[in-house]
Amino acid sequence: MLVDLHVHTRLSADSNAAAEQYLEANARLSRGLGAICLTEHRRFPIEAALDREYARLSHRYGVRLFKGVEADTNLGHLLIFGVTPSLLRHFDFADRMLRAEPLIEAAHAEGGVAIPAHPFRDSGYGVRLAELRAKVGEALAAVEAINGQNTRDQDREALAAAEKLGLIAVAGSDAHFPTSRWFLTCATQLTNEVSTVEELCAELRAGRARPFRFSATASEAP
Repeated sequence: MLVDLHVHTRLSADSNAAAEQYLEANARLSRGLGAICLTEHRRFPIEAALDREYARLSHRYGVRLFKGVEADTNLGHLLIFGVTPSLLRHFDFADRMLRAEPLIEAAHAEGGVAIPAHPFRDSGYGVRLAELRAKVGEALAAVEAINGQNTRDQDREALAAAEKLGLIAVAGSDAHFPTSRWFLTCATQLTNEVSTVEELCAELRAGRARPFRFSATASEAP
């Protein structure tokens, strides 16, 4: 199952895209994504009306829409999946300087996953991954090793760090618009199908995932 773990809509200030536009692009190009994770900057939307709309779109297009968040931390951007009411009570995702270590540990304790985003691009995570892994242990299980907006050198550094530290390598497009420059560039390939965020987190935590690149005519692993 292919999942794009890193997509933004107009709920993020730097995007004007609607969730349905990504679904339309995926259907039009027959890319085969089974799920799209909407990871808005500093926001985890909890409106019931939005959840109903996402459920409607998921049913219409046959592609799951999962919610996550791209949090700002003292080390850089952090993708979080499995956000619970407890996390929302203890962490203000609107804060631009959340402490990385307690957030990673809390997400893990709640059954979720916290993943440093583009760690070698505009981030302090890359050079601190080994130190962070030593401090928080298995709470840091994965890293975004391929990002659709990275250079290949930035991806290579992240892939090498994941291998060296025993982290699960995942990929996300970091799409802000449903165009070929931004979307359907890469994804994460899961071993098993998932239908809920909880199942997604379980697969990621178990390491049943790997990065996947799309090419113009075919798809290829890195």
